[in-house]
Amino acid sequence: MLIKCDRHTEKDLLLYLDYQGIDQLKQLKKYKSDRTIRVMKSWKQQHPDCILNTSWGKDSIVLLHHLILSGLKMPVVYMKFHDRFNPDCELVRDEFLKKYDIDYHEEIFNYNEVRKSGKHWREIAKKYSSYRITGIRNDEAGKRLLIYKLWGHSSKFSCRPLSLWKIEEIFAYIEQNNLPLCPVYGYLGGGRWDRKYIRTHSLAGTTGDNYGRTEWEKEYYSDILNRIKK
Repeated sequence: MLIKCDRHTEKDLLLYLDYQGIDQLKQLKKYKSDRTIRVMKSWKQQHPDCILNTSWGKDSIVLLHHLILSGLKMPVVYMKFHDRFNPDCELVRDEFLKKYDIDYHEEIFNYNEVRKSGKHWREIAKKYSSYRITGIRNDEAGKRLLIYKLWGHSSKFSCRPLSLWKIEEIFAYIEQNNLPLCPVYGYLGGGRWDRKYIRTHSLAGTTGDNYGRTEWEKEYYSDILNRIKK
């Protein structure tokens, strides 16, 4: 269920009702959940010290719910860029942790110090494990399908149990299982933005600008952008 907050406009919430209706009608395939759990269990068996990375976005929520269903235990790690993290992710975190008991950890990094160098990944590997489960899906980037064709659900250090899930299945799964959904997916700009292109990425970055990310951030997060500039 979409978490509502003060950043939503009345029109945003009315528009999201249409998405919600579609999600409620979508027929989900049980075999996809079964396969996701099998992949996670196999990876855990091969790499007992593995972790699960979360961003508190839509894919992370589906992945975390499957972690609960699987009965597996592992550290769940959120990498948080203290100077520009999306505050709405904390709303999802709080709602999820009220309901589910997981081994949760937050690691805070400075965006400008680590993003390009990849230092945050090295620090996570050093503190927890090099082996991780992520919510990456093929249909969000062309090269991901190529990687899947080469390696399947996992490569040397990364396991991607949701690889073959489609975006409409992700949203429908969250709605039908009454899971918390980050408010960002309801920031629709009066219909100018489609939720399938919206991400929970750190603010004032570069990812997704070809979909109007910069203008979207200015509309919904101008207070944070002004603080970053200072």
